[in-house]
Order: sequence, then C-alpha cells, then structure tokens
Amino acid sequence: MSDAKHRHVSRPHLPARRSAARAPEGRAGAHVVTLTEAQASSVATVLAALPDPATLAPGALVVVPAKVAGGGLARSVLSMLGRPKLVARSRRCSALVARGYVGVGAAEDGDDDLAWGYVSS
Repeated sequence: MSDAKHRHVSRPHLPARRSAARAPEGRAGAHVVTLTEAQASSVATVLAALPDPATLAPGALVVVPAKVAGGGLARSVLSMLGRPKLVARSRRCSALVARGYVGVGAAEDGDDDLAWGYVSS
C-alpha cells in the first residue's frame, strides 16, 4: 500500500451557512456614544469616552457608531463625497470589552456600522 492511500489531510470545518450579525433590538433607549476624532484615535481613548457601566442600569445597551462626529470643513467635504471618517469595529469592540460591557457585538444597520455592549445584570 502506498502512503497516499493512508494520508489524511486535515481541513478546518467550515459551516455550511453563515448567519449575518444583526443590530440589537430596542435601540430606542440605548445610550449612544458618538466619538470625536480625538476620542477615536486608539482603544484607550475610545475606552475613556465610554460611560462607566456602574453608572448605568443593569442590562442597559450602549451603542458606538463607526462615524466620527465633527472634524471641521475638510471632514465635512470628505463625508459629502461618501468617505466619512470611521472607527474600526475592532477598536470599538475592544474598548467595550475592556470597559466591562458584556454581549459585545457589531453589525451594519442600513448605512450605519454599529458596535454595542450591555451592562452586566
């Protein structure tokens, strides 16, 4: 018998179907944190912009949009051209986890890219 017949090639198991993440329900009462350009510069500055979970009710939802607020004339022109300044999901989600939020996630919702987390119950 040759080695080729007994050789087993390991392949990662890939799911047959992927489900897309969806923005959380009940966002009407969410605490929305829109970051400035300065606050968006690192995980540490995003983390500092987030409210302390201890100051919010258990189960409260905090949402952090990707679009940066403000930025002056140059940012306004870029935004009108379809290139708004965005904060990476990884940066926003990492900050939420580091701040102590649970159930952290991210998804596109229409033309928004949202990251969110919940206050632990």
